[in-house]
Amino acid sequence: MNESVQLPAANLPVRMRWFLAIAWVLILAKCVLVAWAIEHWRVPVHAGWVIIPTLLMAALATVVWLTHRED
Repeated sequence: MNESVQLPAANLPVRMRWFLAIAWVLILAKCVLVAWAIEHWRVPVHAGWVIIPTLLMAALATVVWLTHRED
């Protein structure tokens, strides 16, 4: 299993690239909203406990989606 991983982002249809861009904008907006809400209402939790897992899972899902090949 010595395959190279290529991200075929340039080969994606325009609709798929727009979908990915909009999804990431929504994810980042959620992170900003969570950081604001935690600070605004003085929730005794660091915003990183919500934001970091969100970004890691979104990045993982993006990588899996971009590298997925149907054989």
